[in-house]
Amino acid sequence: MWHEREGFGFLIGIYSNPGPNNTKIFILDNGILWGDGEEGKSFLYSEVKLVSILEGKESVQIIILTDGGKELRIPISGRDGKYSDCMVMLRFMDRVVADAKKYLYE
Repeated sequence: MWHEREGFGFLIGIYSNPGPNNTKIFILDNGILWGDGEEGKSFLYSEVKLVSILEGKESVQIIILTDGGKELRIPISGRDGKYSDCMVMLRFMDRVVADAKKYLYE
């Protein structure tokens, strides 16, 4: 699936949500996709307008608002002790999106 998406680049890593649904998040050079990567489950970093969460440290979703006005929700439900994987992914997303916007215009 991820290798079939034009413009997403090379696979960097895969995050697997714990539990029975085990949704995989594919992290690529230029974007992220999850589930089967269908419409509404993928985006390029350069398309992101806003990255946020709703429930603070207890969040299990990252909310992405794209430049085109779409709202996407990435499920990130794991944790390592008191640390939520969602918070780690949020930090990663903030940095990657900022870099994608910065280097897009250089």
